Amino acid sequence: MSLMYSFAQLEAFTAVAEHGSLVKAAIKLGKDRTTLRELIDFLEDVLGYELFLTESRSLRLTPEGEQLKRQAHLLMRQVKAFDDFARAVPKSATRNISLVYDPFVPRAFLQTLIGVMAKRGGRLSFISASRDDAEAMLVSGMADLGICQACNYSVGNEMEWRALGSIDMDFYAAKTLFTDITTPLSLLDLSLLPQIIMHKTSDESFLRRLQISGYTIMTNELEMLRVLLEQRCGWGFLPTHLHAQQWKNIHRLDTEVGSQGINQTIVTIWRPGSDRREIIDEILSLLPALWRKTDICGS
Repeated sequence: MSLMYSFAQLEAFTAVAEHGSLVKAAIKLGKDRTTLRELIDFLEDVLGYELFLTESRSLRLTPEGEQLKRQAHLLMRQVKAFDDFARAVPKSATRNISLVYDPFVPRAFLQTLIGVMAKRGGRLSFISASRDDAEAMLVSGMADLGICQACNYSVGNEMEWRALGSIDMDFYAAKTLFTDITTPLSLLDLSLLPQIIMHKTSDESFLRRLQISGYTIMTNELEMLRVLLEQRCGWGFLPTHLHAQQWKNIHRLDTEVGSQGINQTIVTIWRPGSDRREIIDEILSLLPALWRKTDICGS
């Protein structure tokens, strides 16, 4: 049969054991001395043995009380930790946020955001997805905030959005992919070879903006993109912050259209009325400075 005793009884026992006096323990706990005496008496009745011996004006632990003292203190610390955690739950729940991001969003920027929010007590979960999937996740509540490429259409009443910045784009391929073609390359030259696109095939709006070749190879994972380029499977029209020219035998292509002014706008999107609006507003206020600090276009 399990013993039945209360938190208040354990609290009284540990306080008296620490101070050796009902008066001092009562002052610490803000309780009446008589109440503490009753709590200890009830605990002793449940246990079936004495915990304290009275000596003059002080209380001394019995051998049994000495054995229980350490375990009681450990249990009280656990109870205190539980109490602190329980009180923080309403606040901490609103400090958790799920962020969905486009594969083209700079990883260095997201990593900076993680560090800043960690210091502020915010916990972020990250999901990489296309713009279409990001909007669906925001609508369903699977994500709270999106950072994606801008689309040439209004997001309507279901979403709010704010421009964040832009990423520079350029053309990249293996050094031996276009060796038999005179540079600068024309768009026709590019259209005759496969284009590797880092996104989902279902994202039609993305394809319309970035597709040049009639034959595309899709991936939404950066490492696979690198391997596809290095294995001469095609060429890529990619953000400069990926530093593709540092990959094995990959270089920037010299094209007739050049690279000046070729960029993609990045926006933040979120669903109005979110119960995490406080932390969303906090993140939105931080993003512009973090974007500039990461030096996206200059990388």
